[in-house]
Amino acid sequence: MENNFFYQVAGHRFRLSFSEDFGKDALGNYTPFLVPEGKGGYLFRLSVVDDLPDKYLYEQVGQFDNDIAAIGVFKSENGYFRFHIGYPGSRSYCAMDVDAAFRVAQVKLPAGDKHRFFCLNNCLMLLYAFSTANLDTLMMHASVIKNGADGFMFLGKSGTGKSTHSRLWLDHVEGSELLNDDNPVVRVFDGKAIVYGTPWSGKTPCYRNEEALLKGIVKLQQAPLNQIKTLSLLQAYAIVLPACSSMRWEEEIASGIHRAVEKLIGMVPCYRLECLPDKAAADLSASTIKK
Repeated sequence: MENNFFYQVAGHRFRLSFSEDFGKDALGNYTPFLVPEGKGGYLFRLSVVDDLPDKYLYEQVGQFDNDIAAIGVFKSENGYFRFHIGYPGSRSYCAMDVDAAFRVAQVKLPAGDKHRFFCLNNCLMLLYAFSTANLDTLMMHASVIKNGADGFMFLGKSGTGKSTHSRLWLDHVEGSELLNDDNPVVRVFDGKAIVYGTPWSGKTPCYRNEEALLKGIVKLQQAPLNQIKTLSLLQAYAIVLPACSSMRWEEEIASGIHRAVEKLIGMVPCYRLECLPDKAAADLSASTIKK
């Protein structure tokens, strides 16, 4: 028997299908985003299958490696994709086949719950990022604070202090709460940018189905003193684009991300904050970007 579950993240619905013995209870991070089937369509469907036959010949076209996941990207002559996803350095990985439009996908998961749910989570995140690339929707590597109805986003490479700076806001900037700590989604429409919580938040369990009006984007840089600078549009583009999930060698996806980033930086001010991990840094960024 197949079970179908529908989730909605930042206004985009998707469908997950798997057999009844799969164990949906482990997908607790998706529970806040669960919605009824309804009458409308959905962005994509991912089905968990027992076997994934080799229908096409694939050639490797890309590779993502970081401290969280190792992802190999393969493409066939007819434009279909195959992804291999696993822990870095692990021989255990899943294989996911996706059509050229990122609308229909099947995944064969590895044995063992730890790897199965890790792979499934990454498959859904990839499908979401690439299927929304032409819908003025950006999945970003960032930490986001919600303060009242407003959202403030902190960018930076792993280890540069995004989560630390968010915690400083939580401790020292009144009214602050964490919206997402690793993979928020930003949508640009009606002349404004809205940032959303998602089921994906890195190592921090923060899965909030909430939104905020994005009022500022800050690129963090460790430094021996605290100072902040407003960025030009060109400088803003240079910090925002690398933070977006994309396959830059795929023209259609890359073009959609480019257009959305141009719209985003045209309506949300961007800053570079050179800072220490202290209260003064949080006070400086808050006093600057909140106004």
